[in-house]
Amino acid sequence: MSDVVSPNARRWLDTISFAEGTWGGAAPRYDITFGYKPIKDLSRHPSQVVHGGGYSSAAAGAYQFMPGTWAGIAKQQGLKDFGPRSQDIAALALLRQKGIDPDRDPITRENVAKVAGTWASLPTLQGESAYGQPVKTFEALRQFAEKRGASAATAGTPKAPAQQAAADKTSGLGQILLNKFIDMLGVSGIRGLGPRSSLPTPALPDYEETGAETSNFEKDLLLSSYLSNLDRDRNQQSLQEQTGEVLRSNAAAVEAAKAQLLTEALSAFGKPSSPI
Repeated sequence: MSDVVSPNARRWLDTISFAEGTWGGAAPRYDITFGYKPIKDLSRHPSQVVHGGGYSSAAAGAYQFMPGTWAGIAKQQGLKDFGPRSQDIAALALLRQKGIDPDRDPITRENVAKVAGTWASLPTLQGESAYGQPVKTFEALRQFAEKRGASAATAGTPKAPAQQAAADKTSGLGQILLNKFIDMLGVSGIRGLGPRSSLPTPALPDYEETGAETSNFEKDLLLSSYLSNLDRDRNQQSLQEQTGEVLRSNAAAVEAAKAQLLTEALSAFGKPSSPI
């Protein structure tokens, strides 16, 4: 494993350290056991039971590894010592074993619950420790993770190349369909703003969204998705007034434009399985 830990993985590690009570204020404490007894030799797990606070445990290190857990993961990962790098590698491997991708997955309530059986201080979905021990609330974990550099609940996932290509295709097609929409409505003076134009989303007429007939609703959703790809910071108010006036006076043209947009968009991407 590389010595470089991704920012998202670092947040996971720091948050676990915080929950386990080994956070040192700026970084995890790799050299303490349960009960805050210093570890003088990091060449191996100390495997020493410590008594304190009504509990007894042989957990040690930044992520409070039990001797058996450490022995298994160290053998699996080929770790030769109990130093900081080895502890990081082991904790990240345990996360992955529970279905968490520490480089990409956000720190959500559901993801934390997946590893509550590995770290007793992390809450289950019921907000309790899986082992009946003191536990951090998810809110406390979320606030800590946010301070470590990103929103815990909404940390983004980088797009894979194929996903990015699809997004670029969608954006380009959206511009083409928008231009056709403008032409069909006969709106003059608002073409040629470029692929990052600021045409605001027109105030479309209300449609019935109940019952079996959902075609108008789907048209609204589809049209909105393309229009929303465009920035809204240039001439917003005047463009809203201009397009709004056309829409109010030419509802039939709007219906025709939306029907053609829907046909072309569905042809390009396929009909969605259900309304958004």
